[in-house]
Amino acid sequence: MKKEENELKIKENFSLAFKNHKDKNYNIAKNYYNKVLEIDPNHFDSIFLLGSLSVQNNNFKQAKDYYEKAAKIKPNEANTFYNLGVVNTELGDFMEAVTYYEKALTLRTDHANTYNNLGLVLSKLGHYKKAISFYEKAIKIEVNHAYAYNNLGLAFKNLNDLNKAKNYYEKALSLDPNDKKFNSNYGELLISLNHHKKGLEHIKIGSGIINFTQENFEII
Repeated sequence: MKKEENELKIKENFSLAFKNHKDKNYNIAKNYYNKVLEIDPNHFDSIFLLGSLSVQNNNFKQAKDYYEKAAKIKPNEANTFYNLGVVNTELGDFMEAVTYYEKALTLRTDHANTYNNLGLVLSKLGHYKKAISFYEKAIKIEVNHAYAYNNLGLAFKNLNDLNKAKNYYEKALSLDPNDKKFNSNYGELLISLNHHKKGLEHIKIGSGIINFTQENFEII
């Protein structure tokens, strides 16, 4: 009877936690998740979602703790290692992020964002050619992955292959013409290629109002 009562309490508290989490009532959701953990300290879903809640509150260190605990409970859950890659990137622990993304890929090989994010971290470490291979894998899985095209542009720009960078930026913009980051990156590249007028138009979309004279301009 005690076991059945506990299972019912877990179900009720988790349901309330999830509903409040979805409604962005984060403190209430956290209290209900913790009520679940008082009954079952190894309740995977509650621990995992407490990690997600911590990310939403920009508490990446706490999120890391929750995801590491979740990974011990279910060591073959790709999403946990993917999220550990994300939080370690936010914490600036790039080598650790690489390790977690690579682990996620051993468990799930068809997740485009994992390849894309691994490429991003490798780019931060200066490994642009290796990063490119991962962006390309992301696009093979998700052919319209706009962020992967944008990141290919960045990588080729860093390798000083400006024509390829331009082509990839244009592909990203064809998929999402209003993305501010894509427009800023493309605008900066165009200016470096002496296409000032068109470059300024894209920077305006990406960064806001531009005040400029014939001699210089200022982004506000």
